[in-house]
Amino acid sequence: MQGVPDQPRLVAGEILPAQTVARASPPATEPSAAALPSPGFSGFGADDRRQAKAGPLLFWSTVVLAVFLVFWIAGGHRLVLDPLAETIRNSPAQALQIEDVASRIERHEGRAFLVVDGAARNNGGEPLLLPSIVISVAETDGPTLRYYLETNQVVLGPGQAHDFSSRLDAPSKGVASVSITFQEGSR
Repeated sequence: MQGVPDQPRLVAGEILPAQTVARASPPATEPSAAALPSPGFSGFGADDRRQAKAGPLLFWSTVVLAVFLVFWIAGGHRLVLDPLAETIRNSPAQALQIEDVASRIERHEGRAFLVVDGAARNNGGEPLLLPSIVISVAETDGPTLRYYLETNQVVLGPGQAHDFSSRLDAPSKGVASVSITFQEGSR
């Protein structure tokens, strides 16, 4: 075959720096449509660019999470949870409290009675309806008995207290504990 060499030829050359010619003002030209990439063309290395964008996002997400954890552990939870707890404490359900509870066993005419005394106080800032009071008596090695003490729908003003007292038959096996609560659902 003529004109087609069997071996590639080596060509010696020298690289010279290009010289630029300075112009007074560059011509204002818009890029031609041929110079812009087509919409479907993603170019070489498009996946590399997506991975490069994910790196800083992951880094800053980790930094923000670390800062939040340091804030939370160092006491920031108190800034968030204390006002929330104060709001719950000042709710009408928490404004009513039972205080000064005393219980004792008294004997009269051969019978044992459990006497429970106490007071319900409105520590809130608004008048509240006093619900029924539940007296739970846990019998030694036995069941828990519940007694309901009606309050006749008394309305307690802010700071007011309502004293109560109840005389119950004492359990035959003895009293393990006495607890006083408000009746659920009646607040």
